[in-house]
Formats: sequence, structure tokens, C-alpha cells
Amino acid sequence: MFLDSPTRKRIDLAGLWTYTIEGGNAGSVRIPSAYDFVGAVTFRRQFEIEASDLGKYQFQLVMFGTNYNCNVRVNDDFVGNHVGGYTSFTIPVPTNVLQVGKENIIQVSIENRLDATKTVPLRSQVWGWRNYGGILRDVFLLATPKTYVSDVVISTSVNEALSLAKVFVTAAIGEEASATPDSIRTSMQAQIEVFEKLSGTLVATSSPVSIARRAKEWDTVRTELSINSPRLWSPESPDLYVLKVHLIDAATGQRFDEFDEIFGVRRVDISQGRILLNGKRVLLKGMIWMEDHPAYGSALTYQQMEKDVALMKAVGTNAIRFSHHPPHPYMLSLCDQYGLFALEEIPVKDVPASILTHENYLELASITLREMVTRDRNHPSVLAWGLGDEFETWTADARSYVEPLAKLARTLDDRPLYYGTRLRTGDMCADLVDLTALSLSTRDIKEFRKQLEQLRSAHADRPLIIAKMGSEVQTNNRNGYSDPLSYEAQARFILQHFDIVRSTDCDGAFIWSFNDWKGDRPALTVNSGDPWMHTLGIVTYDREKRLAYGAVRSAFNADKFVALPIGSRPSSTPIVYVLTGLVILIGLAYLYNASRRFREGLNRSLVNSYNFFADVRDQRIVTIFHSTILGLAVSAGAAIVTSSFLFHFRHSIALDNLLSYILVTDRLKEIVVELALNPKLFIPVFTGVLFLKLLALSILLWLIAPVFRTRIYPFHAYAVTMWSTPPLLILVPLGMIFFRILDSPVYVLPSIVLILVLLLWVFIRWLKGVAIILDSYPLKVYALGFVCVIGLFVGIFLYLDYTQSASVYVNFLYRDLVSQVQ
Repeated sequence: MFLDSPTRKRIDLAGLWTYTIEGGNAGSVRIPSAYDFVGAVTFRRQFEIEASDLGKYQFQLVMFGTNYNCNVRVNDDFVGNHVGGYTSFTIPVPTNVLQVGKENIIQVSIENRLDATKTVPLRSQVWGWRNYGGILRDVFLLATPKTYVSDVVISTSVNEALSLAKVFVTAAIGEEASATPDSIRTSMQAQIEVFEKLSGTLVATSSPVSIARRAKEWDTVRTELSINSPRLWSPESPDLYVLKVHLIDAATGQRFDEFDEIFGVRRVDISQGRILLNGKRVLLKGMIWMEDHPAYGSALTYQQMEKDVALMKAVGTNAIRFSHHPPHPYMLSLCDQYGLFALEEIPVKDVPASILTHENYLELASITLREMVTRDRNHPSVLAWGLGDEFETWTADARSYVEPLAKLARTLDDRPLYYGTRLRTGDMCADLVDLTALSLSTRDIKEFRKQLEQLRSAHADRPLIIAKMGSEVQTNNRNGYSDPLSYEAQARFILQHFDIVRSTDCDGAFIWSFNDWKGDRPALTVNSGDPWMHTLGIVTYDREKRLAYGAVRSAFNADKFVALPIGSRPSSTPIVYVLTGLVILIGLAYLYNASRRFREGLNRSLVNSYNFFADVRDQRIVTIFHSTILGLAVSAGAAIVTSSFLFHFRHSIALDNLLSYILVTDRLKEIVVELALNPKLFIPVFTGVLFLKLLALSILLWLIAPVFRTRIYPFHAYAVTMWSTPPLLILVPLGMIFFRILDSPVYVLPSIVLILVLLLWVFIRWLKGVAIILDSYPLKVYALGFVCVIGLFVGIFLYLDYTQSASVYVNFLYRDLVSQVQ
């Protein structure tokens, strides 16, 4: 993008900038760089304009990527803004804003705050990518002649014999907006030349083409060139050409502007459901690359990007899927040079149909798509454009999103279109795109083969690509492949699954992923030990090779791999549930037999609760010690059941996302995730939390008693609250086996219903006790209690819906689960 040219000048703005964080610190930082928090930051630096340049050139600010909302001022004058984090853009800088010398100041204000419904991308759900902010990529001032080539579109066609290539060139002419009539050129021509990039040999040239001026604009230049015996681009031989567009003053013959662009010649066809490159079928041996690194965040250096590409190419990779968003433009140049197909997509991931079809969202997605395609369409490596990933395509409403975007993409370029999906059946938008790109990571080999065979049969008329398949690992887990989180299991997964992809006549697959990366939300479903870190890479976050790196090389090249040890699989059932429940039951049994007062109190509270609470009102029967023991036992039982549920469903994406909606802040969810994955810690901590909630309920009862014109002691409130809970003691033995019960799907719903019934029973018992100790009409207390609880839940729901659009996403999760079951 914007190669160096003898008629143009680049004023590099990379380097040291000052920054000011909104409401926070100030300092200096080297740009490009990424900041790892959500907020607004203002960056400033000085730059120099030479006196001779100010009269000779017009200026544009070129930014390869800022995230998310960017506003630019030059010398305190607003010059433009851009919304979006991963596409490049230019902003004209009027010459009357600039000053001669070093006193020019550029100010770039960035805010990376995303919204649940109004930004592209949306605020990430779990398993997304890190929302780094800042000036993430190159930034420079481009000085061009006042009349200049503003854009060039190159397309090629190759005859069936591959002996002749046609190069079709469209060049747009730009002119300084503030140009005066006497400074406007009256006549000019364009001439186009094509050189081999490696040798510099001139292979084609056009005659000078006159450019007509109509009204206030120059006509677009359109011409065609021929290359005999072209060097065709392919992963095995990535030959490239350089195209130069010259603008020539018709009166003097002087070349006053030159626009250079690198391109390649190749023939891509989709025939009988197969992808053909230069007449030969292609099997995509792909990697998903995540734009993230521990040292740079998403602002990777050119050196690091090339190291990543070299590592991928070394294992036999011939395609990269830039999952979720367009990459740095340099990555596309590397793909051109190294011979790697690129699948590039816009950041539309996990989006409900009700958001997809919203007019503002559709407009933002269209702008992002247009910017992506117009920036990268001259790269020979780009195989297909992606319209998003795993959004809601199982409803007819989604067509209102896919159809206009597909139409827009086809007006800009003729490459195939795709979107990533988890759906094997019921996709309502599949006919609108050219490739079927399915995310499929089933571990069961027989099931994986069966699904691929069914899909290959169902999609015989179009290429079938496995857009995402991978296996997560625990750091340094070398337990053998019987442990699904081991390095050996990851290597075996790749070997077996890619062999099936090859044998079932699919058109390729993408390994998820080349490198580990940080997510933007803490996730219950990760197994790295860090809820932010996703460890699916064949190399680690800092690019150390895992065993799977060699396995990919063997899989892609159909070579044998070393024998993998089977090892042993650790038990998945935490014994802490049984031991904790057993200790509580033994303790309660001892107290029940040793204390007549506790035994009678427990029996009477369950059998004759009215008389029991009446005795509590009269300060008879129960003690604070017994009440406390009961409250702790019930809290512990509930903690065991809750821990069992969370630990059993720790691999559920639906539960993971649901927790994100409910827990509001990432820090709170991070704590819950860390506890949920450590039952030994979760049980005592959550026991304490639940007991404190019971204590808080007691205090609330004591505080509201004057509203009923009744004076009670704190003990009354405490005793009524604790002794309302005995029905929940059944959670203690239930918790000991609940983890195993959840293994049988048929028992999951009845178990949850039972727990909800017990909670309702306890709440009614508490209201009954409240009515008795307050000496109030029971129906009045019941009505007030249920109104308050319903109001509380409605209030929480409205808050979550307002702040996070919870209702939209919960419905989306539900429909997603239903679609997968069907």
C-alpha cells in the first residue's frame, strides 16, 4: 500500500509520541504500539514540512490501523476521523493547515471502547480477540503531486493454455481540493508499464493514453496490457510483477507522478465444486493466525510478522486465514512473497440476527468490507473475502445482512465469498456465498469422518473448507494423548483430522491456530490456567514450538510422525465434593444425636414450622450456635452443588457467555472462573459468600421490621433466616453425587427443577417466619415478598439488558443451542 515512488515523498510519523490518558497519566511512547486497557488516549508529536514541499505537493495522512474511534487534528485544526480498528485509511490534510518548519503538531485521539450492539466489531464474547487500543500500525504523511494517481485496480485473466495473460488496469486521478484554476493542469496522459519484480525486466507497456477532464474531475484511466508466457503466481512459485502508472504532462512530455503497485498473475477457478489454481486442484493446508504477541500486543513489528510467516511456511502451510479481522497490510505482502493464500474477513463474529439487520450496523459492516476489499484486492494471495464468522445464519433475517454485503463485495472484486459457520444443516444464507467454510472440531474420529462425508455430499457443487479445527492444551502437559489437554493429544488431533480432510475429498482445512493469543473476556472454557489466554497454538504466545508444530509438518506433507505415547488420563471427578459432603453429614449427624435441642429444633422446623417460628418469636428452642451451624451447613451444600455444576459444564461456551452477561465486570468473572476451576477453593469461598448473604438477609429483616410497626431483636431475624433453610440440607448429599448426575443429560433438567423447587420452598418458609415474628397478616407478607423478589429480578434484567443487551444475546445463545441440536 503506497509503495515508494520517485515523484512522491513519505514523511514517516513513527517514533516517539507523547500521550495523555483521559483522566489519567501522561508520558511518551513509541508508535506504532498498543495499549491494553479500555479508554481514551490522546497522542501528539511534532513533524517538519520543508518550504519547497508545501508549494509542490498535496498531503494525505495515511494510517494503516487505529483502534477504534480515531479523531485527527493538525495544528489544532480538525482534519478527519475514522471508525474501525483494522482497516487502513487516508485523510487529506489541507496545505493551509500546515506550516513551514518543525512547528507542525499532529494530535490523534483514540478511544477503543466497544458496544454490545453498535460497533464493528461488537464488544467481544468469550473466545474473541484482545481489544487493544492505540495507533497500532504505520502512520505517515504522503506527499503527492497536486494532480496524482489516487488509486489503481488491477485484474488479470489467463488463457486456458496459460500462455497469455491479460492485465486490466483502472487508475483513478485525484486532485488537490483547494487547487486554484491557474494551478490545474489542462491536459495530461497516462502510461503504464509492467516489470518482473525479481529481475526488473520490462514485460509490457502501454502507449500514452490521453485523459479527458469533465467538469471538475478527470476521467478514470482504463487500459489493457498483455504478457506473453507469464510467470504465474502459486504457493510453490510466488512470482510477482510491478506495475507503474505514470502521469505525463501532455505539453512538455514530463512524467510528474508515478504510482507503483505489486501484483501477481494467476488463474483461480471454481469448477465442479473444486478450487483450481492455474488449472490444478488446490488442497488448502491452512493456519489461522492471530495478530497478537506478548511484547507488542497487536502492533507486531515487520520483523516479527515475517518470522511468523516463515514459521508457517516451513511446515508446508499454503494458506492463512486472518480470522476475525483484516491484518496489517504487510502480512498480505508477505503472503504474496512467500506464496500463501489469504482468506481475509471483516470483524463480524457471534452476532445475533437482530443486530445484523439493524441499519446502522449494516452500514458499519459495509464500510469495513469496502475498506478491506479496496485496500487488498490487488494482492494475488487473497483467495476469498469473508463476511464474518459464526454469526446467526440459521434465521431468514440473516439474509438481510449477507445479501447486501455479498452484492457490495462482488461490485468491488470478483473473488469468491465465504463466512465461517458451525452449522452443518439449516443454514439460511449458504446460497449467497461461494465457499462452505465450516468450523468443526469434533474429537471423535468416526463422527468427524461421518460429518465430513455428509457435508461433502450435501455441498458437492461448491468447495468445502474446514474453516477452524483445533485442540487446546495445558501448558507443559506431557501426559500422553489419552489426556485431551496434553501436547501429544494436540499433535494426534491434527494428524488424524487432517488425514480425514484429505481422504474425504475436502478442499482443505485451517488449523486453529498458529499461535496462542489473549482474549478480551475472561473465559471459563479455557484450560491454560489463565482465563485470558487461549492455548490452541502450535507455537506458544512467545512463539516457542510445541509438539504439534512437527505434527502439522507431517500432516501437511503426508509424512509419518513419531509414535506418540498414550500416557494416562487423570480423573475428571474432584474427590473434594464427596469428602466435603461426608464431613458435613458426619458433623450434622453428630450434632443431631448429641444435642436434643438441635434435634428437636430441626424436626419441628420441618414438621410444624408455624409453632416453631412462634417459639422463635418468644425466644425459645434455638441458640445462635445452632443457627450458625445450620446456616453454614446449608451454605456449604449449596456451594458444593454450584461448584459441581460449574466444573462439570466448564467446557460449555453457552454457560461461559451467560456468565459474562450476568457478572457484568471482567474482574468479577475472572474471580469466579478462577474459583470454578479450583473446587477446593471454590467451596469454602462460596460457602462464606452464601452465609454472608443469609446474614445480610437477616439484617435487612431487622431493619424493615419498624415498617410493620413491630420491634424485633436481631436474634429473631437471624434465627428465622437460618431456620428457614433446613430443606436445603438435601443439597449436601446431592452435592456429593451431583457431578456424576450431570453426566446423564436426562437427569440434568429434573435436578435443576428440584433445586429451584427447594429454593422456592425455603423462600416461602422464610416469608412465613417473617409474618409470624412481625405478627403481620401472612398474605400481606407473601405478596410484598414476591413483589420485591420479582422487582429485584426485573431490575437486574433491565440493567443487564440496558448495559449489555442481555436479552438479545440470551435469545441468541438459546437459538444457537437449538440449531445445533436440530
